Amino acid sequence: MNQKTIRLVVVIIAIIAIIAVIVKVTSPNKQEEKQTYADKQENGIVVNTSKKLAETKTFNGLEFTNIKFSHTESVTSLNAEVKNTTASIIPAQLVDINVLDKDGKIMTSFVGEINKLEPGETTTIDSGIAANYVNAYDIEFAKPAKK
Repeated sequence: MNQKTIRLVVVIIAIIAIIAVIVKVTSPNKQEEKQTYADKQENGIVVNTSKKLAETKTFNGLEFTNIKFSHTESVTSLNAEVKNTTASIIPAQLVDINVLDKDGKIMTSFVGEINKLEPGETTTIDSGIAANYVNAYDIEFAKPAKK
């Protein structure tokens, strides 16, 4: 190859490299776009950090607070305080726990059990699902679907 051809090849390679760098710098990184709501703790437990998920929820006269959503080994767990905000006794019942993505779509559902509650009484709900949904954006409580 003569010197002119070598220069041309070097210039072409330099232009391709510059274009590649520009594309890499200006293209959004798909991993960075995906919001994560999971934080792995030192003890190995992964805790959901979504502020939306942690907000107080209400369903049928029940108020759910101090909501914790975490994952250990192969189970995603929900723990929350449940208060009867009515003037009536609320009987023991099952509730669907719908796990929602950022768009409000249900990713999965699982069932939780709430004990009988006197007016103003508070208890806890502990439930889980054998899968990893700890990166959920939100949850909602609903009447169990008829099966």
